[in-house]
Amino acid sequence: MARNDNRVLLSKRMEDEFSSWFEQKHITEQELYRFLHTMKDTSSSIGMADMAEFCASQLETLSDSSETIIPVRSLKKFIYLMRNFFPKDIEAKTIEKDAALAIEEGSSFILIIDDDVEFASFIKETLEENGVQVVIALNGKRGLELFYTLQPNMVIVDINLPDMNGFDILAQISDLARTRYVPIAFVSLDSSKENQIRAFEMGAMDFIAKPIDAAIFIPYILNRLQHKKTIWQSASTDELTGAGNRRQFNDAFSQLSSVSERTRRTFTLVILDLDYFKKVNDRYGHPVGDEVLRSFSQLVINTKRDTDYFFRYGGEEFALLLPDTPPDRAVILIEHIRQKLSKIMFTFPSFEPFYVTFSAGVSEFFVNQETTLSEADQALYQAKRNGRNQTVIYQPDSGNVKRHLNVVIIDDDVLTRKMLSDQFSSWKPNEMDIFVREYPDGMTFLESDWYEPNENYMILLDGIMPKMDGIEVLMHLRKRYPDDNIVVSMLTARTNESDIIWALKSGADDYIVKPFHPQEVFARVQRLTKRLFK
Repeated sequence: MARNDNRVLLSKRMEDEFSSWFEQKHITEQELYRFLHTMKDTSSSIGMADMAEFCASQLETLSDSSETIIPVRSLKKFIYLMRNFFPKDIEAKTIEKDAALAIEEGSSFILIIDDDVEFASFIKETLEENGVQVVIALNGKRGLELFYTLQPNMVIVDINLPDMNGFDILAQISDLARTRYVPIAFVSLDSSKENQIRAFEMGAMDFIAKPIDAAIFIPYILNRLQHKKTIWQSASTDELTGAGNRRQFNDAFSQLSSVSERTRRTFTLVILDLDYFKKVNDRYGHPVGDEVLRSFSQLVINTKRDTDYFFRYGGEEFALLLPDTPPDRAVILIEHIRQKLSKIMFTFPSFEPFYVTFSAGVSEFFVNQETTLSEADQALYQAKRNGRNQTVIYQPDSGNVKRHLNVVIIDDDVLTRKMLSDQFSSWKPNEMDIFVREYPDGMTFLESDWYEPNENYMILLDGIMPKMDGIEVLMHLRKRYPDDNIVVSMLTARTNESDIIWALKSGADDYIVKPFHPQEVFARVQRLTKRLFK
C-alpha cells in the first residue's frame, strides 16, 4: 500500500481524537500523553520522522499518570501544529478514489471498521495486492456512513471503537447485510465466549480473535468474498436472460448515485423497451418470445463495455447504467446495439422469419435517482410517440412529457357515465396524465375519431346497450385495433356464467358486474392498466 494511504489513516484517527476532545471540552494530562505516544509510534513506523520527533519532544513535558485537567481550548496551537504534518483533504480524496474504483471496476471491496491503524493498514495493503479494494473507517459513525453509501461486499468490525462498540454497529446493519448476503466478521482482542455468542446471535458470520494469523486470515477473506459473490449472482440474475434483475438494478443504481454525489462523476441511465413485443408472444407464443428476450439480452451483454451494468427491468424492458458516460456517448453505444439487432433474423419452425426493434430513453444523473428514472421514462415514451425504433435523450426544456392514459366510458346510462367520469377525473398520478371521454353507445364510439396508435386506452364498456351490444363493440375492437395498448373491462348486469365466459373469450380483460361502487372500478382499473406502463 502507498505510504500516502497510511498517512490518510493516521490523519483520520487524529481528527477523530480531536473531535472527541472538543465535545468533552477538557482532557487529562494522561490522555494527552497516551495520544502522543500512539501518534509517535505510528508516525515513526510509516516514515513520518518529523512528526515522530515532534511528538517525542512533547512527551518529555508530560506524565503518563497525571490526572491534571487540561482545557481543550488551550491546545489550539498544538492541534494546529499536528495538522500541519498532513496535506489538506488527503483522506477525503483517497477514500473517494477507493470507492469510485470499486464501482468502476466492478471489483470486490470490503469495509474495515477498526481504530487500530496498523492492523487496518496491513489488511488493506495485503488485500489490495490480491485485487480486493479496501475502505477503512476508524470509528463507528464513519463506518455506518460508508456501509450505507458504498454497500461493501464484506464488513470487518472491531468490538472496541472510540465512539461506540461493534455490537451497536451490528444492531444497525445486520438486517440489511443479511438481505444483501454481506458477511460480517468480528475481530477483537476480547474473544470471550460471551462476546462470541452475542455476535453470532446478532447476525455476525464469524468471530476472529486478535492478534490474527495473516496466513489464514487473508485466504479466509477471499473465501468469504467468493462465497458472497456466488450467492449474490444467483440471487441477483434474471434466470431467463442472464441480465441483472430488478433487485440488482436498485442496488447498483443506488451505489452509483452515492459515488456520483460524492465525487461529481457522471453516469447515464438508459431504459430500453422491445417494440410491439406483446405481438410476438401473441403471434408466435411465449417460448418464441422468451428466445427473443434471451437473444436480445445476450447481444447487449456482448456489446456493452466491461464497466457498464445491464439489467432486465421488467417484462420486455431493460436498463443500462453507464458510468462516466454522458448521454451523447451513451447514444453511440445504443445505436451500435440497434445496428447489430437489425441484422438478426429470428427464425422458428412453422413461422415466417421476423425482426425485432427497440425504443430507448436516456437520462444523465444530476439530482437524484427518482428524477433520473422519471426523465429516462419520459424520453422512452417520447421515442414511442415518435414512431419507436429510436433513441431519445431527455431534454430539460422539452417539458414534462408524461405518458397518457385515456379512460373511455361507453354506457347508455347517464348517471353511470357521470359517476365514473367524476371518479377518474380526480385521479392525478405522478407518472401519467389522465384523459376521460364519454360515449352514450357503441356506435357513437366506433364512429368517432378516438384512436391514436401511440396512446394507451382503458375502455369501460357496458355490455347491454341500444344500437350495438357491448360484445359486438368488443369484437370489433379486437379485430380492428391492436390490443397491446387497449385494456377493456366489461360493465354489465348480466350474471350468466356463459355470458361472462363469452366476453372473456371475445377479448375482455376484466368483467365487472353491476351494480358496483365507483371506487371498486377505480381500484380494478389501476391494477389492469399496470401492464400498459410496465
